Amino acid sequence: MKHICRAALFVLCLFFLTALSVPAAAALKAKGAAQLNEAWNPVPDKTDIILPMSCGIGMVMRVVAVPVQGFLWDMESRFGCDNCGGQDRGYYDARHNMALSGPFTAEDLPESWRVKLPKGQHLFYLIGKYEVSRLQWRIVMQGSCPNPNEPLDPNEILPVTGVSWYEAVDFSAKYTAWLLDKDPTSLPRFRGDAKNVGFLRLPTETEWEYAARGGHMAPRLSLSQEDFFPREAGDNYSDYAVFRPENAARIEEKPLRIGSRKPNPLGLHDTAGNVAEMAIDPFRFSLGGRLHGAAGGFVRKGGSFLSGLAEIMPGRREEVAFFQADGPVRAKDLGFRLVLSGINTPGGRRPELLRKEWLKAGEHPPLPTDLQINPLEEIDRLLPQAQSPQEKQRLQALRAQIKDTNIALERQRAQAAQELVRSSSYILESIHNYAIRRWEIRNKLSELQKKREEAAAKSLNLDVSDALKSITDSMMLMDKGVHASLDYYRSRIENSAIFPRDVLDAAFEAVKNEQKQQDDFAQALRYRVDMYKKHVDMLRRGERAALSHDRLNQDIIPERFR
Repeated sequence: MKHICRAALFVLCLFFLTALSVPAAAALKAKGAAQLNEAWNPVPDKTDIILPMSCGIGMVMRVVAVPVQGFLWDMESRFGCDNCGGQDRGYYDARHNMALSGPFTAEDLPESWRVKLPKGQHLFYLIGKYEVSRLQWRIVMQGSCPNPNEPLDPNEILPVTGVSWYEAVDFSAKYTAWLLDKDPTSLPRFRGDAKNVGFLRLPTETEWEYAARGGHMAPRLSLSQEDFFPREAGDNYSDYAVFRPENAARIEEKPLRIGSRKPNPLGLHDTAGNVAEMAIDPFRFSLGGRLHGAAGGFVRKGGSFLSGLAEIMPGRREEVAFFQADGPVRAKDLGFRLVLSGINTPGGRRPELLRKEWLKAGEHPPLPTDLQINPLEEIDRLLPQAQSPQEKQRLQALRAQIKDTNIALERQRAQAAQELVRSSSYILESIHNYAIRRWEIRNKLSELQKKREEAAAKSLNLDVSDALKSITDSMMLMDKGVHASLDYYRSRIENSAIFPRDVLDAAFEAVKNEQKQQDDFAQALRYRVDMYKKHVDMLRRGERAALSHDRLNQDIIPERFR
C-alpha cells in the first residue's frame, strides 16, 4: 500500500511539473525583460500627443507654444549659458540672441489636439517627449516588430546610439513617409491647403534649447537668466538627469531606459544627460552676443551619462564633425529626438495672412515725429513722378530701408512694453512683500511693548530699549521701502503713456501668458499684471487723483497688512 501511494504521489507531481513547465520557463526567461510601453511611453500623461507607429507602438510628442503676435513676429531670448565649464570656453557657450517661432496655428492641428493647447496667442511646434529608443529605430529602419511570444530585450528600451547625423535624418524621413502612407490624418494639415502637411525632422538648436529649458511652461526670465530649468523644491540634478556627478559612488557605464528620470516643466524626459542629442544646425561660435559666420559640424546638446554637471546644462554647446577620416561620426553616447514642424509658407489662407502682415509691418513710424507726413507715404506719392528707372529704383530702395528700420523699431517697442508690464508686476509683488514684513515687525513691537507692560505691572525691571530701537528702526526702513516703491511704481504707470493702447494691451496679454505654472508665485504675478492694467486704464481715463499713495496702498496691500 505504501509503494502504491508513493507511486501515485510521483505521478501526481510529474503531472503538475509537466503542466507548469512552459509558464515556469517563460517566467524564468522573462526575468529582467522589458515591457513594450517602456520602449516608447514609460510615463504616459493625458496631455501627450501620440503619433502612430508600426507594431502597436507610437512616438510621443509634446506641444511647444511660442508666444507671438503674428506669423512675422517671433520670440527673442538669450540662450547659451553663463558658466558651462569655465570662462575659457565662452566662445562656445556665451549667451547669444536667438529668435524662435513655430509653423502651426491651433486651427492647423488635428481637432483632438486642440484641447491640449495652452490659451493665448501662440504659434506651435511639437517635440519628442523622449529620445528615440532602439525599438523605435529598429521598427522604422528595419521594419521588424518584436516577437509577441518572447520577452522584450531590455536593450530595446534604451535610447538609440551609435548612429550618424545622416542616419538620424534618414530615420525622420522614413518615419514621415510611413505616416503619410499608413495614417496621413495623424499629421497636421494647414487650413485650406490640401498639399502641405507637417513633417518630422531633427530640431534646430533654438527649438531644442527652448523646449529643454521648459518652453512655455517655464517662467520667461528663467529662459534667459538661469542655466537649468526650474526644479521642484528639494530636488537634485540627478533626479532629472543621468550623468556623472563629482565624487559619485556609482557611475553609469551606459544610458538608462528612456524616461528613467523626472520630466522638465514641459514634460520632456532626458533633455539633460542620458545621451546627448543632435540638432539640425551647423555649429557656430558664440561671439559678441551673436553666432559667428563660420558653419562647422553639427550641434550636440544636453550631455550624456559620460558628462559632468556643467555639460548637461541646456545652454551647453558642443561641435561634432559630420565626417572624420574613418567615415560618418557615430558615438556610443549620442542619440536624438524629433521635432514635428512644417513649412513657413503653406497655401490655403496663409499667403493672404502673410501678405496682410507684411503690408502692415513698418508702414507707420513707431516713434513720435515732428514731421506732418509719414515718410513712406511721401515716397509712395513720389514714386509715380520718378523721372527715370534709376530714380524709381533709388526711391524703392529707400522705402525698403525705412520699412525695415520701422519693423525693427516695432519689435523693440513691443519688447519694451512687455518689460514695462513685467517689471511693474514685480514691483507690485515687492510692495506687497514690504508690507507683510512691516506687519510682522509691527507685531513684534506690540509683543515687546506688552512684555514691558507686564513686567512693570509686576514691578520687574525689563530693559528693552535697545530691542525697541532696533524694531522701530526696522519699521522706519520698511516704511521708506514701501514709500519709495510706490513712487517708482507710479512712475511706471506714467511710463505706460508712451505706448499706443494696442501695443500695451498686447504686452499685458503676453506677460500673463508667460505665467503658465499653477503655483502661488505665478498666480500672484498674474494678479499683479491685472492690477497694473487696472491702474494704467485709470490713467488713460484721466483719473490721476485716484493714483495717490493712499489709494494705491488700498489696492495693493490687503487691509490686514496696512
